[in-house]
Amino acid sequence: MKAKRISGSGDSESSDPIQDLETARQKIADLEGKNRELKLLLEMTTSHSDAVTAELQQDKEDLELIFETTINHADMLEEELQKKAEDAVKESERKLRLIVEATPVPILILRRAGNEIIYINGRVPILLNAEAERILGQGFDQYFAIEQELPTILADLDAEHSIDHRKAEIKTSDGGLSWVDMSLRTIMFDDEDCVLVALNDITDLVMFNIAASRFVPSEWLGFLQKSSIADLELGDHFSSDNMSVMFSDIRSFTDLSEEMSPAENFEFVNDYLRRVSPIITDHTGMIVKFLGDGIMAVFPEKATDAVDAGIASLHEVRDYNKFRKRNDLAAIQVGIGLNTGPMMIGMVGYDQRMQGDAFSDAVNLTSRVESLTKHYGASFLITADTKQSLVQVDRYDVRFVDRVRVVGKRQSLDLFEVFNADSRSQRQLKNETLETYQSAVDAFYQGEYEAAQSLLFAVLQRNPSDKVAWNRLLQATRALDEGLSAGSDVTVMSQK
Repeated sequence: MKAKRISGSGDSESSDPIQDLETARQKIADLEGKNRELKLLLEMTTSHSDAVTAELQQDKEDLELIFETTINHADMLEEELQKKAEDAVKESERKLRLIVEATPVPILILRRAGNEIIYINGRVPILLNAEAERILGQGFDQYFAIEQELPTILADLDAEHSIDHRKAEIKTSDGGLSWVDMSLRTIMFDDEDCVLVALNDITDLVMFNIAASRFVPSEWLGFLQKSSIADLELGDHFSSDNMSVMFSDIRSFTDLSEEMSPAENFEFVNDYLRRVSPIITDHTGMIVKFLGDGIMAVFPEKATDAVDAGIASLHEVRDYNKFRKRNDLAAIQVGIGLNTGPMMIGMVGYDQRMQGDAFSDAVNLTSRVESLTKHYGASFLITADTKQSLVQVDRYDVRFVDRVRVVGKRQSLDLFEVFNADSRSQRQLKNETLETYQSAVDAFYQGEYEAAQSLLFAVLQRNPSDKVAWNRLLQATRALDEGLSAGSDVTVMSQK
């Protein structure tokens, strides 16, 4: 193989070595210039970075200084505010102590934990009849006459946040008892939850009201919305649309009293009233007044209470008669009349002399009903209004007596006998003959007087002591003799 010859003149891209060298030098010079620029830029950047870093460091130091200053200022401000708050509390407590000491009523402060007495004014030792040193540090509950009364009061305080005029009976150190009117407030005292208690000694007022209640019942004050008899004024009154009124009276009292001396009369009447009066109050009744040997009472709540009171009173009279028999004394008989309707109770009289009383047509009518017990020979008569007011009339032994028109009244009145308090034998016989008796009454008001007579004879044959049936028989006989029509069915009472 033959080698090719290279010819310089024959190449189309021949290069000049010198020119290439110059070009390389120029490029090197350019690179060195750029390198110097980069170094300068790097130096400038580094210097700027150092400046920024120094500035940031300074800012950081400044912020740390500001933060430290702020914290120190906040601590100082908090301490100052805390001191002001403590000073304000101390000033409030100082003022509270001054007020408490200057208050003319006993005031004490309890620590809520344990109900310990931690502060008292000068009036408390006088009330509790003990030296201050013996009171401070003691539990307040030990001074209450009723156990667990203070926890109950404090529970109410938690619910209501304040209590005004709570009446309580407290014990004094010498064993005596006093009544106080209490007012309580929750407070902060010496940085503790406490209770401020104001005590007003009302012992004299309570004793006065207890004594006065013998003349004006406490229930009367409640109806008239008065806290004390001293608050009663002439004309104070209370109205009700449905109240029962009772009149009771000892029959033939005049005959009995003629055989006794004045002192014996008082002893007899008071002995009787002492026995039956509590029965009335035990059945929610309120005695309006005593009428010599009689009683006028009202029952504000239910007619049932009044009927139950009447029955219980007659049972008591039976027991009283046993006592009288053992002491060779004559037995007594009592008549009770009961009516229900609207009435008004209140204070009557004049400025220098007042008493409680009840007014209404129902009241006047009841007095007439009571007087009719003697006429019919029944111990206990009630009106139709009372009978209709009974929730469970089946609880009672009741039968119709008569339809009457009393003096001064145009409208007739239906009367019923309640015989639950009769002797066991009489009660049984009246119940056994009740259906026959009622058939006789129906026949009478239908004008079938002969049929009524026949039925009543049957009743009396079984129970000859049934005075109400005897009275109805006399009415039927009189109607038959006088030829009265069926419309003449009202008995007119010519006397009160």
